[in-house]
Amino acid sequence: MTTLLNLFLRSKYFNKINSFISKKIFKIFKIFFVETELKDLPDQNYKIIENEVVEEFKIGKNFEKNNNKPYITYTHLLDLLSVIEKKESFNFFDYGAGNLNLFFYLRKNIKNLNYFFFDQPEILKILKNYNETHNFEKLNICSNFKKEKLDLVYFGSSLQYLKKYKSEISQFKDSTNYLLISQTPFFTNRDIKNEFLVMKQINMHPKINYLYCFNYNYFIDFMEQNNFKLIDKNFNRVTKFLNFKNFDKQYKDIDMYDLFFKKI
Repeated sequence: MTTLLNLFLRSKYFNKINSFISKKIFKIFKIFFVETELKDLPDQNYKIIENEVVEEFKIGKNFEKNNNKPYITYTHLLDLLSVIEKKESFNFFDYGAGNLNLFFYLRKNIKNLNYFFFDQPEILKILKNYNETHNFEKLNICSNFKKEKLDLVYFGSSLQYLKKYKSEISQFKDSTNYLLISQTPFFTNRDIKNEFLVMKQINMHPKINYLYCFNYNYFIDFMEQNNFKLIDKNFNRVTKFLNFKNFDKQYKDIDMYDLFFKKI
């Protein structure tokens, strides 16, 4: 049954079915991802719809005004920042920020915050236009990577969607003290020589995204080569019911994890 279901979910037929039906399938089986035969992420992945992005930007202000806590893929982020925060400006780089929810929440709670927003070029362009009429204090929109000294780089459930994830991480090896990767899928098996498998995300149908599930030991080796030492690892349980029950047993310990690194 599981094999047949996986075959259907990773097919183009599933992509085209009615959203009502796809929601019914998800409600019954609670399957979030399915393994694919792809060797790399597609070039066109995680499509941007401008109107949706602008609406998200507008919502963000509420998290500062009402002091509400937004959806954060690392639930203890504010506690972590309060521990490593310095008296002078705290440079926080949000890679794959997506919206302004976290920016407003952190600006409300960290007085010396210097927030760097980075995402896909389309989102950066939309934000620049939006910010022309708002000019938000402490918000730095990064269209390219400068050589600022960063305190923490945060990949909040974003690294797995980056086709060239290695080069994206490597450019921070000399510029940040800490690097946090949250809500990211890993499995463990050194007998599998591939550094990752490519998964299809189906729980957001009709939006279909693809992402990496990293081979943990190879990933840690790569991070150490880039001067990052793992100092904390936890299961991520932010998304309710999230599971990998439909995956082959060769993908040992497959799950969502939070990994916190310090520069060596």
